[in-house]
Amino acid sequence: MVKVRFEHSEDGKSLILTAKGHSEQADIGHDIVCSSVSILTYTIAQVVKTMHDQGKLKKKPTIRLESGDAVVVCKPNKAYFNEAYHAFCVVETGYNLLHHNYPRFVDLKKFGEA
Repeated sequence: MVKVRFEHSEDGKSLILTAKGHSEQADIGHDIVCSSVSILTYTIAQVVKTMHDQGKLKKKPTIRLESGDAVVVCKPNKAYFNEAYHAFCVVETGYNLLHHNYPRFVDLKKFGEA
């Protein structure tokens, strides 16, 4: 099972996505859940990289994209927080659809959930 978490940092100024584990929905190369997890995670990573390149983040983001272990953390400048949050929420919506359609393979914690 893939465990996906969307969170704010303790100070509320950073946005965090973590995705850990493997869905094991099908064999490697045929696992549509794993492919979906990958493209959603790579999408937010690219958005965060672009925001950094545009000078919209306070510091360089943390991006780790490894098999079964992904982390994307960004700390936007105050003026761009809503832009970054919106991007994370769009990806969160994709993960919510994936969780809804494949609940045995994706465990999701959305922003604001305990």
